[in-house]
Amino acid sequence: MPRQERPLESEDTPLLRLAGDLRRLRLGAGRLSYRELGRRTNYSAAALSDALSGRRLPSLAITTAVVRACGGDVGEWTERWRRLAAAHPGMPTGVPAPYAGLTAYQVGDADRFFGREAVTETLTRLVGERPFVGVFGSSGAGKSSLLRAGLIARSERTPILITPGTDPITELAAAIAQLADEPVDRVRGDLAAGAEALRGWLAKAADDVLLVVDQFEEVFTVCGDAERRWLIRALTAAAGPRARIVVGVRADFYGHCARHPELVTALHRAQVLLGPMSTEELRSAITEPAARAGASVETALVARLVADVAGQPGALPLVSHALTETWQRRRGVVLTLTGYEDAGGIEHALARTAERTFEQLTEDDRKAARLLFTRLVVPGDGVGDTGRRARRTELPVPDALLDRLAGARLITIDRDSVELTHEALLRAWPRLAGWIAGDRDTLRLQHRLAEAAAVWEAHDRDPDILYRGAPLEQAAPLRDRLNRREREFLDAGLRAEHARVRADRRAARRLRRLAAALTGLTVLLAGTALAAAAAQHRATRQRNEALSLRAADTARDMIAGRPRDAAALALAAYRLAPTAEARDVLLLAHAAVGATTLGRGYLTPPGRYAVTYAAETGDEQLWRRTGQTWAPAGRLTTANSYHHSTSADERRAIYWTGNTRSDLWDLTDLDHPHKITAPAGLGMLGGLDRTGSLLSAVGADGTARVWRPGDPSVRRLPVGDVVATAVLADGSGIVLSRRDGDQDAIESWTPDGRLLATVLRVPHPAVVQAGTAGLIAVTSYLGNATVTILDVTDPRAPRVVARADGLDETSTPAFDPAGRTVAVVDGAEARIWDARSGERLLSLRTQGLRLSSPRLDGERLSLLDGKSALWHVDSDLDAVIGQVCAQPVGVDWNRHFPGAEPAELCPQ
Repeated sequence: MPRQERPLESEDTPLLRLAGDLRRLRLGAGRLSYRELGRRTNYSAAALSDALSGRRLPSLAITTAVVRACGGDVGEWTERWRRLAAAHPGMPTGVPAPYAGLTAYQVGDADRFFGREAVTETLTRLVGERPFVGVFGSSGAGKSSLLRAGLIARSERTPILITPGTDPITELAAAIAQLADEPVDRVRGDLAAGAEALRGWLAKAADDVLLVVDQFEEVFTVCGDAERRWLIRALTAAAGPRARIVVGVRADFYGHCARHPELVTALHRAQVLLGPMSTEELRSAITEPAARAGASVETALVARLVADVAGQPGALPLVSHALTETWQRRRGVVLTLTGYEDAGGIEHALARTAERTFEQLTEDDRKAARLLFTRLVVPGDGVGDTGRRARRTELPVPDALLDRLAGARLITIDRDSVELTHEALLRAWPRLAGWIAGDRDTLRLQHRLAEAAAVWEAHDRDPDILYRGAPLEQAAPLRDRLNRREREFLDAGLRAEHARVRADRRAARRLRRLAAALTGLTVLLAGTALAAAAAQHRATRQRNEALSLRAADTARDMIAGRPRDAAALALAAYRLAPTAEARDVLLLAHAAVGATTLGRGYLTPPGRYAVTYAAETGDEQLWRRTGQTWAPAGRLTTANSYHHSTSADERRAIYWTGNTRSDLWDLTDLDHPHKITAPAGLGMLGGLDRTGSLLSAVGADGTARVWRPGDPSVRRLPVGDVVATAVLADGSGIVLSRRDGDQDAIESWTPDGRLLATVLRVPHPAVVQAGTAGLIAVTSYLGNATVTILDVTDPRAPRVVARADGLDETSTPAFDPAGRTVAVVDGAEARIWDARSGERLLSLRTQGLRLSSPRLDGERLSLLDGKSALWHVDSDLDAVIGQVCAQPVGVDWNRHFPGAEPAELCPQ
């Protein structure tokens, strides 16, 4: 029997009468149970019971959801709720919430905009130095707030703020006309006549203008070609000493900007990348607005919020939204954890937003949204479901829908990837949880097919990788849910399967003709038996491959929570059928079993020393080796900077602060690290040789510089338009990436300023990194990233060692210190090549595990996971199997491999 609802003690207050009337509405709709009401409203039974308890005013969203589910008049109930909310004694009277909610902070909100002081200072300084500046960041990172409440509020220039929309000429004309006190039609006519007119009108509007174009990605999504070309030409031409131009761009449109030479030139060394807030910045953003309003935030609430959104770049609007709801439930002048939980926290803020957004979609967009959300999930097996970052090209979803969901803060769109804004959505939104529960096996199958298609594409569409037999039969019904590449993979498999069937039929006809020609019944029977045996063998092999692939997929999902079990299951899958998928998961699970952490997490894989986050500040903690363990050493005061490169002997390191400042650290004495003073005007340090005694830099004028620490003089190489520099490990040469039209020329120079050769040309923009033994890596970022590994020992006869394309923005090369091997790692795959022969030694699919920061020692690859734990990937499969088998190994064979003959996992 379900538990009886506790009756209301009375209905002598408006709040209790509301609860009583809602209960009667529920009874009048057929005595709906809370479980049935939850199914209809997509709220949990607990949330509904609490809403109808009369203890507090329920939210408008849950009230209208109940009314709609019970057939009531939504408009009438909405008006009643609003009257009650205005008079309810728990609501604030005269003190507005000091948080912006899901909207951006505006210019007038500067007094309550906290947490971005450092990046505001960096941006303000950069705008003072450069006429055209770009602010890049993922959706929800806070770009609009930074531009409005940060940059504009602090600037002494006359601000003009627009978003492009479908007609950027009219948007600009309206803003300028108001400032210049001129008719809009006249301004628009002049602007439309030529992009160069914008400079003149800005000069008429004010002596010193700051023109901010927020949501600049709209020029690529809603503007026509002519309007796009006009705006880009107008903005880049207008930028100058008396007119500063700043554009805010979503990070996934960085590649779009790179396709326009005017933007590439204007944005060179004039970019700010907005990432997630640090813990201290987030704490300031939570507590300071309340303090300015005369309130305080309970310490437990601050800790909870920091834990709920740590490392989530798109969650800031959700924090502000949840705090706004908590403000309505504050106790006196204190925002409490109880009030936060009563408001539903981040999770319920997400769920309400998700359901409201989904209900507003068209039927076609609802189908596309379901496909999108389920592609951003890795279904768990014995562990919870987790979010998955997907490349945008994987998603067969209209751009307009992606933009709408990003605007609602449900997804975060980065450079070329999409992910859930917060994994809490998996648990908090009943509709999504229902999709996952109902499609769990299908989602696993689709996830496995997506990975197989990616491998097929990466291996030049090798026909041996195509599905066949049972896997192909299982995948065929998914065709309508697949993206272009996956459909091509499936169709190629179907064509190959049909070709095999036709070949089998031809073989069968030949066999029948041969049988008719045979004179002996014995020969006929023998031939038939052989054919039957071959068919049975083929069917068994295909079934085992299908079971192995499914088990490998399950094991991959287990790595995060149960790596030992994942290794055992992957080993069983490999024993049944030695597929590449089973091998990959086995190597990764083995690495996860041995993962280690230090302090608050590694910043890079350790070598001569280790470096972690410092406990109290944004500085970095150094550690020295003491046998097999680490002991704390000194600290690097790098609060607002990040590691750029280190000398091969690990005694000197370069740190960058944005794109405006660089520092050289001496790490010889790990207990007392110190900065080495560089000559004034040297520019941004880029590369250093094996010992850090020869360094290269790019000056503010775009020229390359060479400097030896201890020498007050700086050598300037006679060439401009330099994008990046590197120094060969032996100090014999400087490698430049220099812009030449829409390409970058990769050039080899001597340290004394002689050009030796152009070793490569790649699309602009490109950076270059130097390894040992004459190896360099050139990464071009136009569209998807491409990394080319070259041996430039003889720059006049460079040798291509390896090439990897179709990479994401996290792609990073790594060099073996002895020059034996080289690696490239991005979010989808880790690759290792032999540096001499170019032979690929390892290709390991890592999608979904967020492994980065590679360090290479021979064929041993070290990586950091999303929690800054250290993984060591051993490519020696036999050694890995031996280590896995050194511990007790067991799997539920019948569950994972039904109908297959058990294989011995660890033969003696």
